[in-house]
Amino acid sequence: MTLWFLARALGMVALLGFTASVCLGALASSTGRGSGAHEQRAVRQLAHRSVALTALAALVLHVGLLVLDTHVDVPLTSVVVPFTSGFAPLAVGLGALAVWAFVAAALSGLSRGRLAGSRVSPLVWRTVHGSAYVGWLLSMGHGVLAGTDTGRAWATVVYVGCALAVAGVAALRILARPRRTTVLTDSVPPHRVLVRGGSR
Repeated sequence: MTLWFLARALGMVALLGFTASVCLGALASSTGRGSGAHEQRAVRQLAHRSVALTALAALVLHVGLLVLDTHVDVPLTSVVVPFTSGFAPLAVGLGALAVWAFVAAALSGLSRGRLAGSRVSPLVWRTVHGSAYVGWLLSMGHGVLAGTDTGRAWATVVYVGCALAVAGVAALRILARPRRTTVLTDSVPPHRVLVRGGSR
């Protein structure tokens, strides 16, 4: 049962880590103002990457302990092929999809420097890296459905707190986007051209 308890704890650590990483990533991508805006953004990006790596390490340990533990039937193949687990196939399947989404986001983060100079790549990069939001949502579903502690007061506080944090930061990011303004100009009336002897 020791592996089972450790796996559960690491699952919560991973969820908290990915929640913090998603929030820091959203804040790091926002454009600030002032002389220290560039330095603040660099610090946020560094914190975002550090927390993401910590969360990934907790996720790997969480999955590894579940595979090794005999208390539940979660073979390694169920991580590769979602919804094939003998234990809670729907919940574990959501967790497997979350793993793939986080891996895609992490790989896109590592390749950001190489894609920075391309015209098409930044849009592709943002789309792939945005899979972290999908992974976070899937991990929330996985935790609520498969978590042994779901329903306990402290677990409810964790889930609600994570949801409010991501929703709040996402709302701030949307509100902080510069709005495109369309300048409407009145039609200029035709000028009368004055010529000698009259006008036309």
